[in-house]
Amino acid sequence: MNLKHFLLLAPEPGDTGGSADDRGDSLTPDMNPEDPDGKPAEAAAEAAAEALKKELEPEDGDEDAEDKPKSKKDSRIPESRHKAILEKEREKRADLERQLAQYQSGGQIADVNAQITAAENDIAELDKEYNALLTDGEVDKAAALMQRIRATERQMSEAKSDMKIHAAEIRATERARYSTALERVEMAFPTLNPDHDDYDEEAMSEVADLKSAYEMKGLTPTAALQKAVKMIVEPRTTRQEMATTTKPNVTEKDIAAERKTEAVKKTAEAVSKTPAALTKVGKDGDKMGGGRFDADQVMSMSQKEFATLNDADLARMRGDVM
Repeated sequence: MNLKHFLLLAPEPGDTGGSADDRGDSLTPDMNPEDPDGKPAEAAAEAAAEALKKELEPEDGDEDAEDKPKSKKDSRIPESRHKAILEKEREKRADLERQLAQYQSGGQIADVNAQITAAENDIAELDKEYNALLTDGEVDKAAALMQRIRATERQMSEAKSDMKIHAAEIRATERARYSTALERVEMAFPTLNPDHDDYDEEAMSEVADLKSAYEMKGLTPTAALQKAVKMIVEPRTTRQEMATTTKPNVTEKDIAAERKTEAVKKTAEAVSKTPAALTKVGKDGDKMGGGRFDADQVMSMSQKEFATLNDADLARMRGDVM
């Protein structure tokens, strides 16, 4: 027992505690055991109940407090945040439009981008109208308007998907055209062909630097390459002139090959970044298709499978060799 409790229960001075009527057989403490220095237990309980009642009762001058609905946390995206996200997406599309503006069919990207932007503006206006209808209690009209909003969102989503597909097609076409142009340049200019004895590494480095500068000015990789070669190495033959001026034509087969090459490249990069699987770590080599055969494997073989075993495997299974 705590020392403080003992002092509270000790007899008063001069009281021997020898009364026959109260020998301490039953004890009903009037103090709160959790707070011996404070109020008695019953008084503490009454005070707690009174405090709880006061907390639950509405304050003076607010008789309608019970009738007021409890405020709910607004789960909607703040307008400022929504606007920032929208601006970021538009900037990405504008950047893609600028990158592909000089590419063949690149103008179609600008048209699709304009359609998407118009759809975004329409949805913003429809959202305002929808909220106004809900405020006015026009539930049926709000529901009909929401169907229009959903339809516009679906059209916008399809337009974004088409934009990505078209951009990939344009890039694949340009890669195929650039590969053809580079092959022609290397065949026409021995000094720019790494496999030729007359290869000039310094000249090729200058061509590469100038090509990058032209690309920054808005030229396509193919056009930048041809112009850079013409500036660094003056064409002297008809073949060299054609290599630096003629725009290569590409076929659907060339484009498909480029897209397949790009897809394989992306897959290889993804695989290289994926951690190795650990599901088979610790398994015996023979359980994974190699090494020794155990009795269960041999017994479960068909006659055709058993006939394919070579002499070395049979010798190991018989115990002739270790």
